Amino acid sequence: MSVYERWLVARGNAFLPSAVTIAKLIERLRAERWIVDPASDDLGRLGFAGGREALAKATGGYAVKTVENAFGGDIEAKIAASTEALPASITAEWLADEEREEVRLVWPASGDDSLPVRYPLTRKPDGDVRWALELHRAPEYVYPVAPGIGPLPTECRCSEDLSFEWDEEEVVAAFERSSGIFAECDECSRTFDPSKGSASIKNPFDGTKDSVPGGGAYRFALKVDCGACYVRDAGLAFAPELVALVEKEFGRSFYEFGSLR
Repeated sequence: MSVYERWLVARGNAFLPSAVTIAKLIERLRAERWIVDPASDDLGRLGFAGGREALAKATGGYAVKTVENAFGGDIEAKIAASTEALPASITAEWLADEEREEVRLVWPASGDDSLPVRYPLTRKPDGDVRWALELHRAPEYVYPVAPGIGPLPTECRCSEDLSFEWDEEEVVAAFERSSGIFAECDECSRTFDPSKGSASIKNPFDGTKDSVPGGGAYRFALKVDCGACYVRDAGLAFAPELVALVEKEFGRSFYEFGSLR
């Protein structure tokens, strides 16, 4: 069965919140039960599988950061080096550490209707569910490589192509199945504005397409990875209450898109 993913991205695409504001957002997400508060008794009610999810047992989540690849093709060593359990208190100082310049914060959840956290999308599957709510942050633009998310023009006004790939021989990248776009051109020092161009994004359930300014480019995003557990509905979206929380916290509007792979 296909895997469903959905992103929530700030309009204008260039938005990169400070470590302080992200730490405040995490506290709000905990307070409103979108992610588990590790100080509560609810942590033990969340189901965590093996691998990276096992690191979430202590505090409810884990972080994936970009690290140098000193491990060749050793997958287990790569995962161990790039992944760490989230601290119980996620402070601005912890987020601002240069080792976490590119980072995914991940809160997995699985179980039945008794789960202590709220489902992040508008329609919840019947029976047991499984998902991960993620926060992404990077100094350069991340661009999901996923079916239905079309390419975005990445040429600077000086004609330099600003797109890039994370070299797997050099780094273990935090962002899976993604390419990148430099935020500033090395040749002419102009900053890149993704919203000046558009990309076609397709609804994976009914096939409709929209031309979206900025396409899927972001430096900060929320993401929900539902795995194979989701409702096939063309109207599937982030829960309005979750969107409202994020928009209020940052004082700006966001847009969203999804993909099946």
